[in-house]
Amino acid sequence: MAVDSTSALFVDPVMTAAGEPRALVKLTRLETLWFNTGTLCNIACGSCYIESSPENDRLEYLSLDDVAGYLNEIEVKGLGTTEVGFTGGEPFMNPDILAILRLTLNAGYSVLVLTNAMRPMMRPRIQAGLLDLKREFSGQLTLRVSIDHFDATQHEEKRGPGTRAPMRCFACWAAVLAAVENYACKTDNHSRASSLSIASAVSTEPLNA
Repeated sequence: MAVDSTSALFVDPVMTAAGEPRALVKLTRLETLWFNTGTLCNIACGSCYIESSPENDRLEYLSLDDVAGYLNEIEVKGLGTTEVGFTGGEPFMNPDILAILRLTLNAGYSVLVLTNAMRPMMRPRIQAGLLDLKREFSGQLTLRVSIDHFDATQHEEKRGPGTRAPMRCFACWAAVLAAVENYACKTDNHSRASSLSIASAVSTEPLNA
């Protein structure tokens, strides 16, 4: 059967434009539910999968009501979800992020946040909120800090000049927060997660940032 227009390719969720049944994989379990918090980011990485930047607002900010609706849906459907992840953009630019994290943690899920650990995360309001969440939900919250290369020059080739030193400083604060369990390091488009040693005895007072 000839296809007259590409506009007809994805009209029917069950049948293809050629009249054949679409392949179907039935959802039986959703171990991790991922949310995109919005495309805005404080930096513009050349390798960003979604071209996030300080100007890219193609995806509006995820709202607290959005998250509440999906959390209710996975509970009602009994999908066995144990973890909820948040990525962006930079999640800590979302004005609702602390309320979103609290809602998700209160529901009993483990929470993973992918962050560049720079200025948006280090605002006093965000720092104080993260400390509160650590005290109330110890062990449930993980921050994964994105590092493009262990070498500063190669890291900044992708993230922009002057981006590595602030990230290192703020990532150390996050590690002291004892919420950072790992970081994601990408080298030549290959990613690996590595463990960070967390010193729980170190002070966790907010920085003046």
